[in-house]
Amino acid sequence: MLNTDKNKLIWKIFYLLLIVIFIDIAITFLGFQIDSNILFKLLFLGLPVILLLLHSFQTLSFTRGVFFIILASITGLLMEIWGLKDGVIFGGNYVYKQNQLTLFSVPLSVVLYWAVFIYTGYCLVNSFLVWFEKKKPNIRQHNLWLVPLLIIADGLVVVAIDLFMDPIQVYKGNWVWLEGGPYFEIPIGNFVGWFLVTIIVTGLFRYYEYFKPKEQEFDKSIYIIPVLGYGILSLSFALTAMKYQMFNLIIIGLSSMLPTVILSVLLFRRYQYIKCSAEPSKNRARKK
Repeated sequence: MLNTDKNKLIWKIFYLLLIVIFIDIAITFLGFQIDSNILFKLLFLGLPVILLLLHSFQTLSFTRGVFFIILASITGLLMEIWGLKDGVIFGGNYVYKQNQLTLFSVPLSVVLYWAVFIYTGYCLVNSFLVWFEKKKPNIRQHNLWLVPLLIIADGLVVVAIDLFMDPIQVYKGNWVWLEGGPYFEIPIGNFVGWFLVTIIVTGLFRYYEYFKPKEQEFDKSIYIIPVLGYGILSLSFALTAMKYQMFNLIIIGLSSMLPTVILSVLLFRRYQYIKCSAEPSKNRARKK
């Protein structure tokens, strides 16, 4: 399949996911429950995973995409097992809602979404490099100093997701913190744990990329998809929090997630403008 065809497929899946999210929000606000519909649930949870696979294969290569997903999923799984056992890594003891498909007592959706969230954060951070037309740090450029900064940024971007998501999931009863905590009944250590899991995954991967750089030929504009996905996720959380009258959470969550999205989108528009402006010059040069 040609790169342009792959990009079109990725965009089509993204648009389908938007439709599914819109339907879920609309039905929820009308007071109906659609979570129990197996087909809809598979679409709602499965489309982001499919999008993750295809997008990572395009931006990283098939081999590196698989490696990233396995690394993120297994790291998340191991940390969840440890967290369920003694509560240290995430700052307290917690239990998941019963009647879920699990892997070593960890819901399978949680394992997969560690990969989805970490990859989204990794791409969002990378988008700033792309919009400035900079390559990821690599051994040829001798810019190892940049790697730790990107890793920390990855961690902060992913933690922002959980700052918004965790209180909603606790309110809905999808998991329970047994000892509670100061942040909407959630221990602060939970967010430290999320930061650690993320920087372990992206740290290992970014250092691997640094010493083994590989350039993929593809339309870099698809980096905007994880950026938009991150923004839509924040708005989806905001609407859900509004339904539960968690107004303080809306302020905290949107303040944590949206500024990064807005900045990336603005830089993307600048990137597109520069690309479009350069195109006529290239065409004239070819004619000469």
